[in-house]
Amino acid sequence: MRTLLFALLRTTVFVLALTLATACSRGAGTSGPGTRPAPQGAAPPGPTAATASRTQQAVNFDATPLYRQMGLIARGLPFPLLGRAAFAATASPDTTHLIVALSFANRALSFSREADNRFRAGYTATTTVFRDNVVIAQSEATEQVLVGAFRETTRADESIIHQEILDVPPGRYTLSVVVRDDGGQRSAREQTIVTVPRLTEGTFSSPMPIAEVTPRTSRDALPRLLLNPSGTVVVGRDSLLPVYIEAYGDTTRPTRLLVRSEGGRTTWSDTVSLLPRGGVRGGVRGGVRSGVVEVPVSRLGIGVAQLTFVREGGTDSSSTYVFVGFGGDLPVATYEDMINYLRYFAKSFRLQRLRDAAEEGRAAAWAAFVRETDAQPHTPLHEDLGLYFARLVRANARYREDAGPGWLSDRGRVSVVLGEPDLVIEPPAGDLSRNRRQTWEYRNMNAQIVFYDETGTGRWRLTQSSLGWFESELQRRLK
Repeated sequence: MRTLLFALLRTTVFVLALTLATACSRGAGTSGPGTRPAPQGAAPPGPTAATASRTQQAVNFDATPLYRQMGLIARGLPFPLLGRAAFAATASPDTTHLIVALSFANRALSFSREADNRFRAGYTATTTVFRDNVVIAQSEATEQVLVGAFRETTRADESIIHQEILDVPPGRYTLSVVVRDDGGQRSAREQTIVTVPRLTEGTFSSPMPIAEVTPRTSRDALPRLLLNPSGTVVVGRDSLLPVYIEAYGDTTRPTRLLVRSEGGRTTWSDTVSLLPRGGVRGGVRGGVRSGVVEVPVSRLGIGVAQLTFVREGGTDSSSTYVFVGFGGDLPVATYEDMINYLRYFAKSFRLQRLRDAAEEGRAAAWAAFVRETDAQPHTPLHEDLGLYFARLVRANARYREDAGPGWLSDRGRVSVVLGEPDLVIEPPAGDLSRNRRQTWEYRNMNAQIVFYDETGTGRWRLTQSSLGWFESELQRRLK
């Protein structure tokens, strides 16, 4: 038998398209008006230059390790889950609002068709805060997701957001989150350590990337906000990243925002007054100064950035990590990894320009790269980049050999550059002899690519003549 020791607010949100919108529920299994969810916590150990500059052989299309380095709650396949924890003050310094927001995709759930041709799925989310096997706070919610078209059931983006707000005493705890598909066998379970701060005079809440918020004017009020679990914006598409922040106690001193790159270098700073003027919306009353700071994406660079709020003349600060990505069809990757991915897409001098760009100039360098390589600039998408990365993902899955990524194997890079062959001529079934051959035929190029397996272990290599032809074709295409 469990006991809820503290007040609890729960919000579940279903998000349509890129706008975080639609049905909310509030309370234990009842439906009604609600807010919308997803925050961040006190700054955990974040990415470093060492983790950002991973070796080329360690390239991974799974963004889960990167999100974990950002301090997020992250779980990969078969039930991808992404979320973050944030903290805000309650009426008493003896407790703190712990806000936990989780996002996952529609396709993680099992939908069934309704009589009116809509589709319904259910899930159960359990959030537990414990220490030394003693439960401090817990909530369990069973929710329904209803969509109007079959294509919505297959969405792969984080289209569902589930949020809980629990009040817990300051301290160090284990946070456990479990999401189960009620119509199937899939589930996601993740644990992380959270250090819940004591929020007294002179402190800040967590900086929280948001989609919507009603700024609080008193600690007695529950936070009403919809947060962005991934804290992700896209360079070239988004111009501002809205971040909600609360300052407690002495509100006369100005607050400074510092933006730091993955390497820890401060790339931009500005003073924010948390008053309802300029780029900030908010109010002051009841010992709380709250507002939404609209951070220019152009100041964040590309990749992981750390946002730190500090009161001038004081020592207290609060930080969070956000991510500036490349676009919905492109991998979530560090800037260095993205350049590595592009080795078969662009000439080396173009990639060198990207490498040479200063951290604060990376967004501009990427924008120039996109313009220079887009064969159809009148369309909103970069079709060639989308096709290229679709091939990369497919090659990574199909042609992995030994411990290396599939897209860097000989068969993988041929498929990335040329696409899938029209015909594959393979050795007879059961033939494990050495020097066996595999031939790929590309009819529109009147070409045959031959691979050989010298050891009989499935390590396919290009023959010398095929390698020479492929390298020439690659250079021709890069031009």
